[in-house]
Amino acid sequence: MIQLHRRLGVTRGVTANPRHSTPPQWAELVRLWNRCRGGMGGLALLPDAGGVNDQAAWTMAALGMIGSIHAEQEEYERKAGGG
Repeated sequence: MIQLHRRLGVTRGVTANPRHSTPPQWAELVRLWNRCRGGMGGLALLPDAGGVNDQAAWTMAALGMIGSIHAEQEEYERKAGGG
């Protein structure tokens, strides 16, 4: 989550709990991504009715960015844990 803060330019209170320093709009996007993501990565559900081309471009870009940051964080944690 701290990597997400840095990518989004949130610098205040980053050493503190990210739940307290994440702007509400970004926190809502992370919650939306979490509800839409699939078990093996990618998106299993889409926020709006229809296919990928029916979604707002900014929404798909934001969900993709959050997914990439999450993958980087998981890789970092895997390496740090020695696994």
